[in-house]
Amino acid sequence: MTADKALCDAYLRTVYRVVGTAQPVDIRIGHRSAPLDQLLNECGVCEWAFVTASNPRSRRMPDHDNARRNAEMKQFLQRSGWHTIEGIGVPCDGQWQPEASVLILGIDRDTAMKLALRWEQNAFVRGEIGQPAELLWVI
Repeated sequence: MTADKALCDAYLRTVYRVVGTAQPVDIRIGHRSAPLDQLLNECGVCEWAFVTASNPRSRRMPDHDNARRNAEMKQFLQRSGWHTIEGIGVPCDGQWQPEASVLILGIDRDTAMKLALRWEQNAFVRGEIGQPAELLWVI
């Protein structure tokens, strides 16, 4: 998928913040996060993904629709046995509202790709312990 430069830049500049932990953990594309690595170690996993169900294909949706979609995604993940922690995508500018998201612990790249595709996302963030976070476009 090709995204326009402004949309790509917005994804790259967003802070992907894990908020369901004692201290917030910020994830930035292209950077490693020592607090995230520590969390992964504590949970005994080495892979993760940060996903939302909000604003499918970057089409702005009403808040109630985004809330419903995210609740459905969290229920799906819970039924599927995934360990998730609440998160929020914090945009760098006023063009977008923060997006409710989840950090999924132990999920592999292909499964995360299928999940992002299921929830009609353009991209998602993922990584492995000790490595920088990467933005992956949904194909």
